[in-house]
This record gives sequence, structure tokens and C-alpha cells, in this order.
Amino acid sequence: MSRARRDGESERKMRQGMVMGATLLLVLAGRIGLAAEAPSPAEPEANRILARVNQVEITYGEFKRRLDSLQQERGPIPRERYGEVLRGMVQEEILLQGTKAERLDQDAGVQARLEQARRQVLISELLRRKVIEASRVTDEEARKMYEDNKAVFSTDTVVASHILVKSQAEAEAILQEVKGGKDFAEVAKAKSQDTGSAEKGGDLGTLRRGQTVPEFEEEAFRLKEGELSGVVKTEYGYHILKGGAHTTATQPFEEVKDRIQKMLLQQKQQEIFMAFMAALEKRATSEVFEDRLK
Repeated sequence: MSRARRDGESERKMRQGMVMGATLLLVLAGRIGLAAEAPSPAEPEANRILARVNQVEITYGEFKRRLDSLQQERGPIPRERYGEVLRGMVQEEILLQGTKAERLDQDAGVQARLEQARRQVLISELLRRKVIEASRVTDEEARKMYEDNKAVFSTDTVVASHILVKSQAEAEAILQEVKGGKDFAEVAKAKSQDTGSAEKGGDLGTLRRGQTVPEFEEEAFRLKEGELSGVVKTEYGYHILKGGAHTTATQPFEEVKDRIQKMLLQQKQQEIFMAFMAALEKRATSEVFEDRLK
């Protein structure tokens, strides 16, 4: 790669905003809330006993709920690993019984944490039902977003060539040679110190904005096709550029569809959350005494 290129490539970012801590609440709603769903009453063999720990039974229905929860978080679990899930539940029950033996459920600090967890689960489930489930993004909405904002998904490009040397005096001399009629590519092969492009007559190929150092980029995108630059100094040395074809490349809809849908979903969840929160606040009687925080 040419030394005129920066390491890595920058990408355009779409603006996103989530306020009032809604992101955390929505994430919790999507994870904790879903995991807490009750099983269908029609689940076959839900009461079948799979394990017993000191007279406490673990049923198939409990196992199925745990399995579903794990699969939502981690993806499909193969049947041959079901035994691991069940053994994990047995260990969990043993540990839970150990907490009772230690009377941890009577500890004030533990009780406060349990109450906080209970509150969070309830809030998460409320948001899952009222916000998450109410938020849907259609293909038509994503397509409209794409068509209305094509510039966001477009990248300016330019084909450029250059000759790189260490001193300004040498660059000035080479510039005069090229202006005097010498072939740019042949001079680049003979004198450019950019080994990555010299053998190709100085050709750097197609460059995108943000891909080279600012001084080089500005000149490359300013030049018309076939036009020569003056001497351009960068951290790599002194350049003489030759402009190439300018184009604007737009990413196809299918390549950015998922990204658009995620962005729109966040926006829709935010809007629904704000409206839902405003309605609750309107019905509530709240008093806040910030001066007492001192």
C-alpha cells in the first residue's frame, strides 16, 4: 500500500441519539423481560420431573424455560448439550439451598438487592410489552430512508497518481521535467521513492475520502483529470500529483438495509418510549426536592 495512504479506512457514520437512559432500559427489556416469560400452559409433559435436589424438583417445564432463555442469548443449543443445561440447573439449586442454610435471604443488604432486582424485572417487562413489541420497521420504511438519504450512503472517489521524493528542491526539479513534456509514469518509475506505486508509474488506484493524509486528499480531489499539482508536502515527504477520474459510489440498498433498520428501530423505540413515559408522568403525582440533595 502506498505510504501516502493512512493505515485503515474511515467509514461514514449515521447519527443516532438515545436520551434519558432509554437505551439501557430497552436493552434490559429485550433480555431480562424475554427470559422471564412464562411457559405456555399447553406445554406437553411440563410437570415431568427431570431432577430432584433435597426434595426440590426440577421439571421439564422449568428446564424448557431455561433452555429457551439461553438460546435467546447465545443461539441454538444442540440436543447433546441439554444434559449440561440440566446439570447447571441442579448446581444452581444446590447453591440456592446453600444460601438458605446461611440465612442470606434474611440479610438486610441482600433483601435490598433482591427488591431492586424485582423492580428491574417488572420495569423491563413493562417496557418489553409497551415499547419493544410496539416497535416494528417495515422494508418500505427502510427503503424510504435510503432513498431520502442517499448521500449518507455515497462515497466520493478519485483516481490519482503521484511521485514522492524527500526534498522540496528535488520535487520542484521533477515538476519542471514533467511540465516540460516528460512522461509522468516514466518519471515516477525512475525517481519516485514510494516503492508501492513507483513500479506502476505512480498509480495509487482509486482513493476514498478519509483514506489519505489531509494535505494529499485535498489536492487529489481538487485536481481535474490529467491536471498536475504543485509540490505538496506531507509527513511522508514531497509529492507531485496527477489527477484522475472522479466518481461517486453509492452502496446498494441491500448492503445497508440491516443498518438502516436497526437505526430506524432505535428511533421508533425512542419515540414510543418518550410518549409512553410522558403519559405515565402525566398521570402520576410526583414531587422532587433537589435542594435536599445538598
